[in-house]
Amino acid sequence: MVRICHFEFVCRSQGLETAVEKFRVSYQLISTMGFFSFALRNMKKILINPPKSFHEWKMKFFFIREEVIPIAMFREPNAIPKEDTPIPKKASWYDKLMATPNRVFGEQVLVADGMSDRWPEWSKEVPVLLLNGEEVALYKSAFQTFSGAMGVRPLRDDEEFWYERIKTNFMFAPAELFANPPVATEGVRIPNPRPCRAMTSAGKEIVYLSSEESVASSNHELSSWNDVFEGVLRDLGIDHEEKRPKKTVAK
Repeated sequence: MVRICHFEFVCRSQGLETAVEKFRVSYQLISTMGFFSFALRNMKKILINPPKSFHEWKMKFFFIREEVIPIAMFREPNAIPKEDTPIPKKASWYDKLMATPNRVFGEQVLVADGMSDRWPEWSKEVPVLLLNGEEVALYKSAFQTFSGAMGVRPLRDDEEFWYERIKTNFMFAPAELFANPPVATEGVRIPNPRPCRAMTSAGKEIVYLSSEESVASSNHELSSWNDVFEGVLRDLGIDHEEKRPKKTVAK
């Protein structure tokens, strides 16, 4: 994910249109110890100082049943197709891809790069990167030696609102999709049910993914996560009882 986000930042900061085809020119999908990632295809380095590890990554992993994914997926490393997209070394957009450090950016940098929509819709200002009061290319913000800072400039008469310019970079679910959301009991007693959904008080949707049986129960309640996880272990051929600590009875 770091390489994908970084590639998008480099493209947008250089005024290039992002596209999967461009990403495939630079990266090859790989598998290492069962984990899928991306490796650089050619000698042109784009990402500088990628993170070597992520702390507490296990807390962010979850299982998804194959049935809920709308496309055919492969799991075996040998099934990964070798990337053969030609490298357009003479193309102008390829020449603009430059080595840029990996960095966690503030929200305003992401808004200016069109990677975040957290900007007032009718604002008459445009977020820009400034150095000594002059607007400079946004990619320079990735370098620690850069001494400038984010700022704003007035919207020109011939420009549309910044939010209008960047909103097409994002996909928003239409309101009608949430008009009649599935209830928690959908899929009861169905061998391969659809995922059950629920809405939080904040309006966010939660998807409960099931294993062999539905997460929903016949008494209109959701199963506990322990039950769901045990079902996932069964799918993987693991006896969940072996994972529990054995109790000793004092005589």
